[in-house]
Amino acid sequence: MNHKLFFLFFILSYHIIGQEIDSIIPNTIYHKIHSENLNSEREITIQLPRNYNINEENRYPVVYVFDGHYLFDLAAGNFNYMSFWNYVPNVIVVGIDQLNSRYNDVNILDNINYTPISSTAKFFEFISNELIPYIDSNYRTTNFRVAIGNESTANFINFFLIRKKTSIIDGYILISPKYSERMQENVQEYLKSVSKQIFYYVSTSTDDFTSISKNVFDFNKRLDSLKNDNVKYKLQNLENFPNSLFKSEFSHFNLASYTIPYSIADMFSLYRDISKKEYDSIILNLKTSPVKYLEEKYQRISEIYGIDKTISINDFMKIEDYIEETEKFNFFKDLSKLAMINYKETILPSYYMGRYYEETGNPRKAMHVYRSAYILDDFIQISKDYLMQRADAIEDDFDY
Repeated sequence: MNHKLFFLFFILSYHIIGQEIDSIIPNTIYHKIHSENLNSEREITIQLPRNYNINEENRYPVVYVFDGHYLFDLAAGNFNYMSFWNYVPNVIVVGIDQLNSRYNDVNILDNINYTPISSTAKFFEFISNELIPYIDSNYRTTNFRVAIGNESTANFINFFLIRKKTSIIDGYILISPKYSERMQENVQEYLKSVSKQIFYYVSTSTDDFTSISKNVFDFNKRLDSLKNDNVKYKLQNLENFPNSLFKSEFSHFNLASYTIPYSIADMFSLYRDISKKEYDSIILNLKTSPVKYLEEKYQRISEIYGIDKTISINDFMKIEDYIEETEKFNFFKDLSKLAMINYKETILPSYYMGRYYEETGNPRKAMHVYRSAYILDDFIQISKDYLMQRADAIEDDFDY
């Protein structure tokens, strides 16, 4: 091969491979941000989603990881893995290094109201008025924010819930929280009347520090009577099984490795495609339109997470399964209209409209709809040849 051609081939191959690698590996940025409130620089680590630099219109929820010096890799790794399988959305993960400042950052509270004072008040203002605006100004973010904390930092993130009329954080993951005085009752009072969607997760274990687990269970009792549809609260109490074949020990120091994946999977459960459980327990029992259910599901994804997610092919197929199983074929017409909004360049809208005519007694109309789709793009499992075969089968019936 000519050396120049070989060199060109090598460069092009490297560029293509580089693009592919960039599309599957998140970008990690190590950064120092100067704080006027703290009068110092703070180290933060930012993981951007895969494809962040390719899909320039997409915006992403932000996860703020306190104790970032040891929790960041765990949180970022779980989001990286789950988002790869579309189990949770792509997010921006921000780790806040507190290796040498943790106590002063989160533990200095006054002895009367038990609210931040001195260095902790300054740290609260740094997060609220400097770090969050910095991330929002420099990266493509949505308004959905999550905070993760452990022990005293888990207690600290509650102040974002109770110190402002409208919380600037939407999701709270509290790993073995060391609740400060009055914190439980303050959180309870806030959650009673909050008017926006709040996700609140707390974890402990049978091998956790006794004082922490006792406070967590006391808090759980407080929330037993909570009746607010805007709050999704869950307690994760991990129990040891010393006599089982595989011995599990959930200590104070390894709770995070169980709590984080469980909490983020549950927090973003709405984002996932329709599962068998959702199909069997909800969709099959619908008294209203399944197409409307699908539209509302994605509308809620947009409203809660700020993500404009295209309706997946899996979810279209689940609604198609419902229509066929219940023989409510009139819904094919509505499904075709929804497909036109999401996949108008493909044959999917024509396929569903053809199915509507075919199943409701107008096969000639179905035949024409199938054939008119020949100029459109194939759609994954459904090809133009398949539609032509359905049209030919209808024509053969007429000829017969």
